[in-house]
Amino acid sequence: MPPFLKSLLNSRKFWLAVVALVQTVLFQFVPSFPATVWQSIDVLIGVLIASIAAEDVAEKNAGK
Repeated sequence: MPPFLKSLLNSRKFWLAVVALVQTVLFQFVPSFPATVWQSIDVLIGVLIASIAAEDVAEKNAGK
């Protein structure tokens, strides 16, 4: 397996993005599910991804 693919499959940010995409697509097909709820879930997942990215940057800067 190529190294970039292995690192992608081990990435928490990648899997959170996949979860966000899947839940958004699924909830589009459930008309009774409130749009504000799944949009809020997307925002929370986006915040999680951003915090993990900030953690990664801090970790790299500490290793200088």
